[in-house]
Amino acid sequence: MGEEAASMHDPFYDLFPRPDAPPFVTDRVALVTIDMQYLDAHPDGWMGRVAKAMQEEHLLTERFAAIERIVPRIRELQDAFRRSGEEVIHVRVAYRTADGRDARKAFMPAPDAQPIDRDERDPEILPEIAPEGDEMIFSKTSASVFNSTEIDGVLRRMGIDHLVMTGLVTDGCVELSSRDAADRGYSVTLVTDACCASTDAAHADAIQRMTDGGFIAAKTTEQVVAEIGRLRAPEKIASG
Repeated sequence: MGEEAASMHDPFYDLFPRPDAPPFVTDRVALVTIDMQYLDAHPDGWMGRVAKAMQEEHLLTERFAAIERIVPRIRELQDAFRRSGEEVIHVRVAYRTADGRDARKAFMPAPDAQPIDRDERDPEILPEIAPEGDEMIFSKTSASVFNSTEIDGVLRRMGIDHLVMTGLVTDGCVELSSRDAADRGYSVTLVTDACCASTDAAHADAIQRMTDGGFIAAKTTEQVVAEIGRLRAPEKIASG
């Protein structure tokens, strides 16, 4: 543990054994990708257009560079989950109203404080990691997917109790969704190199906060792909 990470460590956790990382079990694990859409994950999306209109594109340089790094990793994870027959779930921001007034102050600027209108492409998930077939998409108007969608009930009906989290931003919607999931009794694995923030420092800080006590597990893309690769797709089981 580095000096900076050690300074953020809560020594309370040293009084207890660190929890074991949750196992990957067939039909009980799902990949959840947060907010990888044009709105906030592409330079031509709403966030990028706002920065350009204000001549402040440099503020998002680190963010978009990080997004470029994680997109192929998310796709690698998606492909691994698909091969094993496990659920691939997509979460996005999508409003019921043109000006986003149904979200109010939840996690975006108020409608009258937004200098650039959103367009019809902003809710679309990036094509490199877009849904395939009948993969589920949950449209939220809050930072945590659990606060404005039916995802909790859907997961429980399906018997899914382990969520593998990716997307952006690590210190915002990914963190709040991960913590809400853990509070509701789900096992949570955070894929540390398949999520990102507007700065690398904010990303690292959020990873440290979330995983400090071990209640949210931390794994790399390579580790998760290996775990999922040990599971067998239902059709393989039937014919095996």
